[in-house]
Amino acid sequence: MNFSDVEVDQAEVAPLDVENENDEEIHGGRIPDPVSRMARLHEGLKDLTVRFLHLDPPMQITNGTRRERRERRGKTGFRYALTSWRKFMKAARIKVRDQVHFSFDENEQVLSVERVVPYVRRTN
Repeated sequence: MNFSDVEVDQAEVAPLDVENENDEEIHGGRIPDPVSRMARLHEGLKDLTVRFLHLDPPMQITNGTRRERRERRGKTGFRYALTSWRKFMKAARIKVRDQVHFSFDENEQVLSVERVVPYVRRTN
C-alpha cells in the first residue's frame, strides 16, 4: 500500500510509562516505531529536537539518536533510541514510573512532551 497522498502534521503517540514498556512507549530511551518512521531515522541517524511544553517556562533540548538491533517474533530488525536518556529525563523532570504524554510534529521534526503525570504509589 502506498499512502503518499496523505499528509500527517502531528501524531499523537501513546503515553510512556518509564518503567512498564509496551510497543508504543519510550522505555530506556527507545523511540516508538511511529515516531522513528516519521522522523525517517531509517534513512540516517540525526539529532532530534525535544520540546518540554509541560514545564513553565517551556524549554527545548537536542538529543542524538542511535540504532539498536532487535529480534521480534523471529525477525531481526532495528529500533531507535535517544543517545542520552538521562539528559532527557533530567531536563524534562521525569521520574521513574511517571506517565508522559507526547506528540511528534512531522513537519518540524520535533518531539513534544505535553504532559507528565507523576506516579502515585497505590496503597492497599
